[in-house]
Amino acid sequence: MDIYTDYANWKFENHEFIYSLVERKSVAIARFTSVIVVVDYLYEKYLKKNKLSEDEQVFFEIGFDYIHDNFYTIKTLLDYQFNKDYDKLDACAKTINLLLYVNEFQAELLNHDVDLKNEMKLLDGFEQKISECLAKNENVPDEYFPMLNDIVNPIFDRHNIEFVPIESIFYEDSYGYRPNKSA
Repeated sequence: MDIYTDYANWKFENHEFIYSLVERKSVAIARFTSVIVVVDYLYEKYLKKNKLSEDEQVFFEIGFDYIHDNFYTIKTLLDYQFNKDYDKLDACAKTINLLLYVNEFQAELLNHDVDLKNEMKLLDGFEQKISECLAKNENVPDEYFPMLNDIVNPIFDRHNIEFVPIESIFYEDSYGYRPNKSA
């Protein structure tokens, strides 16, 4: 099987869930809708031409991995934390998005060949605070967002790691990838 078949299967298996989030304009996925737009566009382009450029292939793979992981986290929370109640999920969207940011920072740090045990402990502890809010079906206080910056910025600075969130890259590129635009 190839990644395009994997994507088609994933969309088919999760169609109801994805459709429900998109239809209700869920805030839980709002921050990465540009990634979805680009990945869908590239998938459609692949179906039409049976190939993508090397750069497009990389974008597709990264984007699919990203939305797959984020949707998995959201679906797990929906099923086990919010008892399949989309309204409760959306009510805690701010907390869910902060959790997704922490997960993205953790993944980025794991991609670097430096000893980050202490730094990861800080992020793990912060993730635990977020999880405690989710366990109570509460949103995190607004001050958690600058707290996250206070944790990650010194880590990235200390290790000379330049971090650009995936959704920011795809947001910039989504202007060039419009489903109605001729390929």
